[in-house]
Amino acid sequence: MKARKKISRRKHEVSTSNLIRHEVIGLRVTVVHSLNDKFIGISGTLIDESRNMFKLKCKDNVIRVIPKEVCIFKFELPDGDSVKVDGRMLNGRAEERIKMKRRKVVWPLIVEKQLKKARFQPEICEVLMFDP
Repeated sequence: MKARKKISRRKHEVSTSNLIRHEVIGLRVTVVHSLNDKFIGISGTLIDESRNMFKLKCKDNVIRVIPKEVCIFKFELPDGDSVKVDGRMLNGRAEERIKMKRRKVVWPLIVEKQLKKARFQPEICEVLMFDP
């Protein structure tokens, strides 16, 4: 009999290193920073994802739609870890993001101007930048 190879489940599990290329629906998400103050602090379970938006189901059973482009999210992984991710790294459809190898984030000029107005603190921006 041939010995069976052990299939590693590590590459199929969500971790801090593969979160951007993984399916994120079902994870707990909190908005930790945003250019729009009304989004900060919103948390819930991610139930749907479109090209530019997340749909979160909050504890009060309200579904809120959050734009990816202007927010920094904190994802709680199944193993108990949490990771902050810039929403611009998650822009695009999930099926396209899973296939991608590398994404370069470029600040749009309008966002750059808004950040200067808001006096954006760099210490808040300890976010995961994708590099395989």
